[in-house]
Amino acid sequence: MKYNRLKNMKKEEKTTIDLSKILKPYSNEWVALSEDEKKVVASGKTVKEVLQKAKVKGENSPILTKVPKDYCTFVL
Repeated sequence: MKYNRLKNMKKEEKTTIDLSKILKPYSNEWVALSEDEKKVVASGKTVKEVLQKAKVKGENSPILTKVPKDYCTFVL
């Protein structure tokens, strides 16, 4: 008897998050986003600097991204 484990799994809901409003002020900087991707917890010129700032604020697993110099909407 075969068991289909996918049959009992819930479908993963995919959502689109518009980061344009929260990232626009950080042109040409590295930013650390909270795990829920709803806010910037730290920003700076280097990844190391941003990680240190995020950890001080209690965010141990931030999502890091570099905001382009000429900011426009993009998909992560």
